[in-house]
Amino acid sequence: MTKANIVLNHGTLTVSGQLSRHSVADIKNSEYVDWFAHGAVKVDLSNVSKADTAGLAWLFYLLEQAAHYSCQLSFSNIPEKLTKLITLSGVDGLLPITCD
Repeated sequence: MTKANIVLNHGTLTVSGQLSRHSVADIKNSEYVDWFAHGAVKVDLSNVSKADTAGLAWLFYLLEQAAHYSCQLSFSNIPEKLTKLITLSGVDGLLPITCD
């Protein structure tokens, strides 16, 4: 499965599946308006099965889009493999990560 499934429910954007160069290319820009129409959104990544550097870059793109729509964004439930990728990429501390 190379698709990312993204669902917004009560201010939580739940991402499941893969965040890879194949899946993030399929995410439509028009969806961002709906996602960030709220004042604050939490991105739950607990169901992400795989992520590569394109997926990590997409998380930073989400931050940029949220700022464009004046939405406060935070990330939660970061999978261990994604945490390692963040560390290896040298971007520790740049994503607003919340602990649940």
